[in-house]
Amino acid sequence: MNRVLLISLAMVLLGCGGSLTDEQRKKMLEASEQQAIVKVTDAEVLEVAFAKGRTVLEGLTSPAETGSREKVEGVKIHWLEPGSRGLEIEQQLIDAYMNSVIEGTSLHDNVQEIGTDSLLYTKAVVLIRPDSSVEVKGTWNIWMSKKQLILSMKKR
Repeated sequence: MNRVLLISLAMVLLGCGGSLTDEQRKKMLEASEQQAIVKVTDAEVLEVAFAKGRTVLEGLTSPAETGSREKVEGVKIHWLEPGSRGLEIEQQLIDAYMNSVIEGTSLHDNVQEIGTDSLLYTKAVVLIRPDSSVEVKGTWNIWMSKKQLILSMKKR
């Protein structure tokens, strides 16, 4: 029985020819690399998220530009002004930025882990008035896939 199975398998393999084009080999290699297990730390993921968020915001001047930037960068971008409605987490973050301004604390960009598969990069846009008072004009909120960030780390 084993001999029949082995002979059948050998005939099938010989019948196929076993030759792949260079493009097929390349696709198979890429597919296997995508499936490879990669161990990354949370700190490494956060570092890449900060870098990605900052890169996305470079040159972005108005909410009208977000559509094309989202497609290019593979993220979701949302501008939120004080008093306007956003997702609960975005609302909490803009409130935190506004409280920081009231308390005189300096404002920095931020990354929050949302669930197990997403990260939210936020950056406040402030206006410093002539009397040195600070006003939060709004926040840029950039939603990123954790999976895509990790895959981008593999390409480096």
